[in-house]
Amino acid sequence: MTSYQDKAVWELCRQGFHGVAAEAEEAWSKGEDYAPEEPLPLARGIMELIRIANWESQAQTA
Repeated sequence: MTSYQDKAVWELCRQGFHGVAAEAEEAWSKGEDYAPEEPLPLARGIMELIRIANWESQAQTA
């Protein structure tokens, strides 16, 4: 996983979204994008980390 993916997982865990963090980590480990299945009360900064982590995931598989 990339540094932004690690940061996103860490921030999700810090906010108490351990299940979401595990789902994100699994998706990124497979080279897939991650998007929460339901809207979550996440700060813009965490959403930006997820967006960058998804971009990095796409760049690694290209």
